[in-house]
Formats: sequence, C-alpha cells, structure tokens
Amino acid sequence: MVLFEFDIPRFIQVYIVQLGMGIFYFLIGLVILKRDTKRLNQLFATFYILAASASIINVIYASIFINLVVKILHFLTYFLFCFAIVYLLIFNLIILKSEKLFTIKKHNIIAGTYAVSLLVLILIPGGITINKSTDWKPVWSLPFLIYALIVISCAIIPCFYFAVKIYKKLEDKALKKKWAFYILATLIYFAILYVASISNFLNDPTFRLITSIAGLSLFATAYLLYYGVGKQIGE
Repeated sequence: MVLFEFDIPRFIQVYIVQLGMGIFYFLIGLVILKRDTKRLNQLFATFYILAASASIINVIYASIFINLVVKILHFLTYFLFCFAIVYLLIFNLIILKSEKLFTIKKHNIIAGTYAVSLLVLILIPGGITINKSTDWKPVWSLPFLIYALIVISCAIIPCFYFAVKIYKKLEDKALKKKWAFYILATLIYFAILYVASISNFLNDPTFRLITSIAGLSLFATAYLLYYGVGKQIGE
C-alpha cells in the first residue's frame, strides 16, 4: 500500500531531508572511495554510506502500513544513523594514534561492542509504537529514549573529545581551520540525532516540524565533513 497524503513535517522529513540526504551522502561516500581505498578512506566513506542507507530505508518504510515491518525498518534506520558514529570515532582514533597502534582488532572490538549495545534497544518492551493510532509516526517510550541517549553518548562524547585533541595538536593554520569545520559538522550531526530522538518521544507536531526543518542542516554537514577531512585523506 502506498501513502498518498503526507502532512507538511512528514513530507519535508521524508522526501526532502531523508531522500535528498540519502543520495547526497551516498555520492560523497563513493567520491571518497574513488580517491583512494586505504583504511582511513574506507572508514570515512562507511560513515557516509551507513547514514545514506538509513535515510533510504526511512523513505521506504514511510510508504508501508504493516505494523511489524514498519517497526523493524524504523529501528534499522535509527540503528544505522547511530552506528555510523562509531566510524567517525575510529577514524579520529587512527588519526590520533596511527594505524599501527589502533589495529583492526581494536577497531572490531569497539564497533562490535557498540553494535550490540544498540541492538539491546529492540529488546525493550513497548519501546517503539508505530501504527495507525500514531499516524504511522514512531513514538518512543521513556526507557527506550533514555537508553538510546546513553548508548549514543558513549560514542559521541569520546568522538568529540578525540576530535578536539587532534585539533589542539595541529600546528598548520590551514589544517586547523579545516579540522574545525569537521568538528562543527560532527556536532551538527550529533545534535540532530539527539533532537530527533527526543522528538520521537515527545510526539509533538510542532517539535516534529522543527526537527524536520533542522534536519536540512545535514546537507551542510555532509559537505563540511568532506571539506574538512574527506578531500585531504585521498591526497
């Protein structure tokens, strides 16, 4: 069944922000890999591709009206948006410590632990409600929201911390300026993720509209990340 009528916030969120973001992020990810396929490029491109995949899945489930399917796809969307962060964290750690010190094994341990922590969300009873009664918009329970915010903060806080450490170590002014753009872009991405999570709990039409409009900043985020780091790692 296809959805023919959207309210304004939903239309903006799904067909402008999410679809546009999905295409934009995917293309940037491909550009990064085209420049080079070394480990740093792979990590940075993976962030873009995971975020792009989440956006496309969100567009797909907006037109589906099967409770279980929609709930699973919504969870998968959120999981991918959150899981993408760990690749920025690992990216920062490698720049700070070098590839030799931050091995593939450590990479896998961090990514695996974070993934399992996120997957626990699906086990929270009544965590997500999304059906006809919610107008097919996701509504989260308080325990689900609290756990989600705690888990993503476990990736966001160290990601920001290590990014700042790298910034302080840089001596070249041009590089510092570009890295500052990178930090700004990650903060915007993190902020949107927090706001979107809270929006799903509040289930307030006005707050959802504000969140949808704020989501437009993710286009700028994609470019700022690429401008700050993506163009350099392939050179």
